[in-house]
Amino acid sequence: MNIQNIFNTVEADEMNLPLPSIVLELERQGYKVKIEGLEVTAEDMVDRIFEDLEKATNEYNVEITNEKSTQKFKIVFTDYHKFNFQSR
Repeated sequence: MNIQNIFNTVEADEMNLPLPSIVLELERQGYKVKIEGLEVTAEDMVDRIFEDLEKATNEYNVEITNEKSTQKFKIVFTDYHKFNFQSR
């Protein structure tokens, strides 16, 4: 996972909610993404499936997988477009 690309993608799309941008970048990097146990795509995020969740909490359990590995971590938002990654 290229974390710097994720930060760059979110920064470049500062007019929109950051979680869809994060999912889009992870997909570009070849990962399937689960948030809170649900598999999601960037298209799902654009359809605002997680909009209520995004307004209700500032941290998300994420699991990403590709052919080689599975990674689990938390994304914690400290401000609108400020976030960090934490191990789970």
